[in-house]
Amino acid sequence: MGDQKMTEDKAVLLLVNYLENRGWKIDGYCLGQTKGCDITANKNFENIKIEVKGSRAGDLSPTRKRKYFDRGQIKTHFGRAIVKILEDKYKNPACRVAIAHPFDNDIISAIGHLIPFLKKLEIEHFWIYEDGKIEHIC
Repeated sequence: MGDQKMTEDKAVLLLVNYLENRGWKIDGYCLGQTKGCDITANKNFENIKIEVKGSRAGDLSPTRKRKYFDRGQIKTHFGRAIVKILEDKYKNPACRVAIAHPFDNDIISAIGHLIPFLKKLEIEHFWIYEDGKIEHIC
């Protein structure tokens, strides 16, 4: 884990690549501050919706105020992602759902201890590494 801070857009693109390489068809993905589910995909009659978070705002983000997200912002973004993905699960009960984060020291410190609890909510998790490696926790 270096000092590099990954934007949400980069995390989305790395995860899209990972999914495509594993046979998933990407139905759609959002970049920038576009509203909607960050990634939707399907494979073998199975669907997944993924909310992706970054370590910092994008360079062109109108809400960019600091170089990277602090603990409070990380926790707020995580809470919003949980609510959003649970709403998606409510609307689409048969759909798999997940949250993804960059593998980042600040994120791990702020919420890493909470990630194992997602499984009890039937929420999968992806850690996204700068080099494109993905760790999928089902």
